[in-house]
Order: sequence, then structure tokens, then C-alpha cells
Amino acid sequence: MRYMFGLLWVAFIAYALFMAPGNSPVNDPIFKELLTLQSREPWLLTVFSWLGIFPAVYACILLRKSVTASKGQRIPAWPFVLFSFGLGAFALLPYFALVAPSRIGIHEPVPTVKQSKRGVSRVASHKLTHLLLLLLTLGSALYALIEGNSERFVDAFYQSSFVHIMTIDFIVLTLLSTYAIYRDARVNGRTTNWAWAGLLPLAGPLLYLLLERK
Repeated sequence: MRYMFGLLWVAFIAYALFMAPGNSPVNDPIFKELLTLQSREPWLLTVFSWLGIFPAVYACILLRKSVTASKGQRIPAWPFVLFSFGLGAFALLPYFALVAPSRIGIHEPVPTVKQSKRGVSRVASHKLTHLLLLLLTLGSALYALIEGNSERFVDAFYQSSFVHIMTIDFIVLTLLSTYAIYRDARVNGRTTNWAWAGLLPLAGPLLYLLLERK
């Protein structure tokens, strides 16, 4: 699995640099409109905003105390999560390629020293954080469904290399979240069937976190 993530990371970089169709960001008016949040297409703005929400969702999964204190964990997740706010899956794939899969079985939670959660860990574990992210996700999705034109988004997908890579990045983050949930579920003693929730972009992982019983 680790090697697969590594190969996917290399392939994604190569595709983005040499094979992505459309105008480069330097000569791309769509990229400039998105960067200044002036795009008139709701679907473009929504997917662009989701790429800002997704790293926060991964932060909630990867920076919780029960995961950061996992047995055998040697590589911290926070640098990869931090860079994912600008690089998306390009920053998270190396983390999953470097970190060995947890050896802890289902319903065998990691024994940890009791201590209060502080800072980022506390925010990442808080139900209010998960609820706010879910409301942002659903609100932006409703806006895109009501006001957006999917045909214009498809046209931009082929005309703009940034939109092309942005869309693929979103798909990779969605698929990668299934593994992140699976890994988290094993560590926290929950059924790994929750991993399928990752196929529901953003909302699935957030529902997984919201429905966790303390």
C-alpha cells in the first residue's frame, strides 16, 4: 500500500507537469479569476473552496490525539497537513507513503496516557469543528447545484490546466479519505466499514467524525 501511494504521487506530479491539457496558469484567465474569487461559475468556485475545506477535514482525522499517539508512529502528520492547504493531495500522498499501516486490529484501541487535549489537537477533535465544516460543505454544494452550470465546468476542465489538476486533486483526496478513515477506525476501535463513507466527498468523513461516540 505504501509503495502504491508513492507511485501515485510520482505519477500525479508527472501528469500535472507534462500531460495536463489546457492553458498554463500564467496564461489562464480562469486561474486568475479563481485566485481572486471572481469567477462567475458557481461550480468552479465550489470545487475551489472544497480544496480548502478538505485539508481541514484531514487535519481533523490525522491530528487527533488518538491518532498522533498511535503505536509506532514516528512521522508527524502536521507538516503534511499544513502544506496540503496549498498543495492538496500532492502534500498528503507522501505522508501515507512514508507511514507504515497501523498494526492495531479492529476494536483494539491504542492505550494512551490520559492527558488533556490542547491546541490543534483539541480543535481537530471538537464536534463543533466537524459540524461547521459540514455546514460549509453542504452550503457550498447547494449553491453550486442551484446556481451552477456543470457544462461550463466541463469546458473549463479541458481549457484550463489548473481546473483540470484541481478536479483530479479533489478526486484523489476523496479516494484517499477512505484509507484515512480506515486507518483512524482501526486506531479508535471502530468498524472499518466506515471507510466507505470516504466515497461521499467531504460529507462522509465529517459524518464519520460527528457520529463517533466518546
